[in-house]
Amino acid sequence: MEMICKFVVKDGKVIGESIDVFENNLIVKSGSNFIGIPLESVVEVDKERITVKDFDETLAKEVGKRWIVEKSKPVSLEELEKMGL
Repeated sequence: MEMICKFVVKDGKVIGESIDVFENNLIVKSGSNFIGIPLESVVEVDKERITVKDFDETLAKEVGKRWIVEKSKPVSLEELEKMGL
């Protein structure tokens, strides 16, 4: 099931919106930050939201930072050619 562009709910409260899956983590934009919630913490996925259980918030912030670094790397000409661009 699609997991991108859905509200992420923990303990009945919306904590952010899912934007990517990275290294077995759901990347969530939470306020001005990005966090990586382990996929094993996902309890339910429906049409509009993803419900998650408790997860290590410190580790989630570290994964979010790694995701930002990874996504901000410049793309090489070889990679662009592989993508057909």
